Amino acid sequence: MNDPLRKSWTKLLPNLITFTGLVCAFSAVVLAMHEELTAAGICILVGYVLDALDGGLARRLGAASAFGLQLDSLVDVVTFGVAPCVLVYQYLRPLALSPVATWVVCAGYMIGGVFRLARFNLLPPKKSHSDSVGLTISTSGAMLALSVLSDRTYDHRLIPAGVFPALVVALTLLMVSRIRYPALASIFRRRWLSVTGLGAAAMMAIWLSPQLVWFGLTSGYVSFGLVRAVYNLIW
Repeated sequence: MNDPLRKSWTKLLPNLITFTGLVCAFSAVVLAMHEELTAAGICILVGYVLDALDGGLARRLGAASAFGLQLDSLVDVVTFGVAPCVLVYQYLRPLALSPVATWVVCAGYMIGGVFRLARFNLLPPKKSHSDSVGLTISTSGAMLALSVLSDRTYDHRLIPAGVFPALVVALTLLMVSRIRYPALASIFRRRWLSVTGLGAAAMMAIWLSPQLVWFGLTSGYVSFGLVRAVYNLIW
């Protein structure tokens, strides 16, 4: 492959991954509308993995650009804003909860996610392993998808129906907050910690379920940022 063609593919590949994530998000919305909630949740999680890959790949290949940044944010709105809200709304619709209240908290979540992305885009370029201001919309969306998947695995006995709206509100507040969260890449850089943690998670996934273990790890990450912020405020 000649150099010009190789350079073209180098610039195109991260954006192709981003667009694939957008297709996953659209698929999640369609599947949720047809009550295929497990498949919808899996599509959101695939989009989460792709979102973690595209930015890092763009930096590694020297293909990072302002266009890629804007494209990533637009796709994030659909993948982690719209799709998880449709999933949660469809999941709660048959239960004894007010559809209006569910709609309100889901709409608020999308507004909070868009606010978080707009604020992020106005900040100076972020270093690869620096903290994020506010919980990222990608982690929030993945947590909502994991909560639905985990609860379905245990026949709606894991999370009470009334907790879901509270979870959505909590994630919304964390996204628009100034609480700092460590970059996941900085956690995985500590190989002994990541290998030990992933090994323990794999063993627990066999005993429990992969989605529940992933939900637990994500909950621990979200709680860590909140606890650290409270600790710094007090001390």
